[in-house]
Amino acid sequence: MRKLRFFSVIVFFLFFSFNVSALDIYNVDYSRSNVKVIDRSESNKWGVNKHWNINSGNINNVKSVPYVDSDLKVYDFADILTDTEEKQIYNKIQNFIEHTNIDMVFVSIDMPYSYDSKNEDFAADFYDYNDFGLNFDKYNGILLLRNNYSSDRYYDIYTFGDAQLYFDQGRYDNILDGIYSDFTSKRYLDGISKFVSDCTYYYDKGYASKYGHAYIDDDGFIQYNYYVPIIPCLGGSLFITLIIMLILVKKNKMVRKATTASEYLDKGTINYTEHLDQFTHSHTTHYTVSSSSGGGSHGGSSGGGHSSGGGRHG
Repeated sequence: MRKLRFFSVIVFFLFFSFNVSALDIYNVDYSRSNVKVIDRSESNKWGVNKHWNINSGNINNVKSVPYVDSDLKVYDFADILTDTEEKQIYNKIQNFIEHTNIDMVFVSIDMPYSYDSKNEDFAADFYDYNDFGLNFDKYNGILLLRNNYSSDRYYDIYTFGDAQLYFDQGRYDNILDGIYSDFTSKRYLDGISKFVSDCTYYYDKGYASKYGHAYIDDDGFIQYNYYVPIIPCLGGSLFITLIIMLILVKKNKMVRKATTASEYLDKGTINYTEHLDQFTHSHTTHYTVSSSSGGGSHGGSSGGGHSSGGGRHG
């Protein structure tokens, strides 16, 4: 009886521990801020109004991410901004959204982590499982995350939808490096203001050059269209062929080959049938391949794509 009781206690402890950890993947304390966190439940579709499929593989991620009012844009869970600074940043973000039709979000957290990828997982889930970018076709948006974890402070940029096409690695680096001194010195208002200004600057410059023939698919991943310039290629081929024929004719090589061949033919005894092969030529104007590595799209637990800047510690 004692063994059975001991076994039951162990099973209960393991079951309880599993469920707590499963529902608290990110282990973030949201109580320090004034941001209202809405309850997620099955009755409100867990707060996910985007087309992502919620299943056993990502339901714990959904439950672990705070459900917030997407209109606020500034979510200072780590309490690193004053109320006045939050209002100023909100106004700058609203101006950016109106100018670009790209959503923008700032999030600060105090989350223990061992790998940088945990920050990216949180940022992607926070964006995907709230209503950010919901009014835009591809959920277009930019999220700036500041993890104020005392042992290893970290920040990075994450882009979603068409916003990905405006930022290659060079642009990410310029923005992240440009706000480094402000963030490490805790001048967050200055740093975030510069971040918004730089994002506006690169938006006005247009798509990054590497994404000149790219587009975003329905799942948020970058796809590439490669076009073959048929007319220039055809013109170049005809020109080269013409040059070669002129050289051969000038050297009389074509005539000599015809004469030499006929000398060995006995036209009275040899019968042959002329065979003409006709070929139908087709031309491919473009083809599509998917970006799967490097600075391209990465998948989140929602199954949707996003890109990131690589992050900075400090």
